[in-house]
Amino acid sequence: MAQADSPRPRTRAQRTIAALLSTVGMVLCCPDYDLWWLGCVAWVPYLWAIEGLPPRQAMRYGWLTGTLTVFWGFFWMTNLLTKFAMLPWVVALPVALLFSAWHGLIWGLAALLIAWLRRRGGSLLLVAPMCWVAMEATLPNLFPIYMALGWCWQPLLIQTAEIGGVTFVGATMVGLNAALYEVLRSRFELGRLDRRALIVLLAWAIGIPAYGAVRIAQVEAEMAAAPKLKIAAVQGNFSIFQMRDRNEKIPILRRQQALTAQYQAQGAQLAVWGETAYPNGRKFFRDSTTDLPFEDPWKVQRGFSIPVVFGTVTSHRDPDGRPLRGPGIYPYNTALLIDGEGKVAGMYDKVYRLAFGEYAPLVDPEWYLSMIPNAAHIEKGKGPDVMVLHTPQGTWRLGPFICYEDILPRFVRETANQGVHVFVNMTNDAWFGKTHEPAQHLGLAVFRTVEQRKALVRAVNTGVSTIIDPTGRALAKTRVTDPDVEGPQPAEGVMAELPMMDPEARTLYGATGELFDGLMVLGIVVVAWRTRGGSGGGEAPRSSEAEAGAAKREDEDAEPEPEAADDEARS
Repeated sequence: MAQADSPRPRTRAQRTIAALLSTVGMVLCCPDYDLWWLGCVAWVPYLWAIEGLPPRQAMRYGWLTGTLTVFWGFFWMTNLLTKFAMLPWVVALPVALLFSAWHGLIWGLAALLIAWLRRRGGSLLLVAPMCWVAMEATLPNLFPIYMALGWCWQPLLIQTAEIGGVTFVGATMVGLNAALYEVLRSRFELGRLDRRALIVLLAWAIGIPAYGAVRIAQVEAEMAAAPKLKIAAVQGNFSIFQMRDRNEKIPILRRQQALTAQYQAQGAQLAVWGETAYPNGRKFFRDSTTDLPFEDPWKVQRGFSIPVVFGTVTSHRDPDGRPLRGPGIYPYNTALLIDGEGKVAGMYDKVYRLAFGEYAPLVDPEWYLSMIPNAAHIEKGKGPDVMVLHTPQGTWRLGPFICYEDILPRFVRETANQGVHVFVNMTNDAWFGKTHEPAQHLGLAVFRTVEQRKALVRAVNTGVSTIIDPTGRALAKTRVTDPDVEGPQPAEGVMAELPMMDPEARTLYGATGELFDGLMVLGIVVVAWRTRGGSGGGEAPRSSEAEAGAAKREDEDAEPEPEAADDEARS
């Protein structure tokens, strides 16, 4: 191919189409579309759209990509707002769009930083993954968003999470895309082959799965040598509204008890139920020490005798032995462990409450509860904790999480570092129905198993319930149900024999925490400092009124582009 003098100007329409193509790729690579291979190319149009632009212009295209990606990918937010908050669609849609615009800043600010560092002479191969990680790790969010989600069901590609956490996987994804973009750009726009970019591309494409294969084999050997415990996750398949119906409460409990008894007959040594799966919040208190007596119809261990971890609501008692209520006094969202002797062996309270769903920030809780009847206000737990279970087979340390705590890398790390054999998560995703949220929630939780090399048992009231081994592979999964639409559903679940990994073992991420994220931020500072005066030919031309006027005369939609020589120097 003949050497090109300079690439053709990219019009606003072309850049916009490229930004939209990235949106399509980024959404479809994630659960439960699961076209994971799109994660290997989805950033290429994004990088093409922002190439050669001043930082603020680049940010607009990046922000467009991010806002639309979150709006489409998290469209279940509108379902939550209409079903939970009972907002009309005309209100729910703008709220969801505002949510998306905020989280879309991850893409927008990353584009701004990339463009800024590129104009100072920084190499895209380096600055793209650094800028992405910096924004993904530092931007405050309501729901954590990690684009590594697109590879969650590809164990070969996510083993690097043990090095620097889920953001390290995101860095490898963006690094691969940046190298591919540079190879394609140099070949088709500049008429040459960027050998350095090609070498980097091959290093990513071969190195990531190769590392994954080696580490999976090593971890499997550790799993084989570890003691085992057979654990069942019980999915009650009941909706929020069914749970509020007095006539449904006992049947909900009985279905879970019967399925637990079946799993015990099949060799289960521990059962895990979902968040608030015990449908009576007035039976267990902060000072409860045992299961209820046999004659009480609300006794938990009825028909089975194996230990069980289950979610419920607990309160302090008033002098008459009833739940204590009053202004400023609220219950806890609790996980209880009842051992094989019927004793309360562990109690864990949810720490990370969902804003506006489980607590009302900045406003009076009583007023908020009167405005949003489906909302709750619960007390905050004291922090990460461990449940200690004694069985004839040994003593096991369980790391408990409630709801979305299993997608918070830092919190899970704090729990793991207290010494844990296995993670157990109790979740209630019933508000979301059959949307993409249950699959996305599960996909984000997968990375905790690789980050800490611990298995995870997830019991979700309406699915997806699953058991994931320390390599990030799902051993079994249930379906997602929506009893409000489909009617009453039988309980279901999954069971597997899991390795009780060494509670004292630490991965690199477990030992260093957010060090990798900090290094990426520091890397941006170093690159900016080293290129503070530009780098001669590697500095892209800055926009000016004269340039803008010339571009407009050539093509009214065209935007300034760097010269070919500048592109070559920067590559």
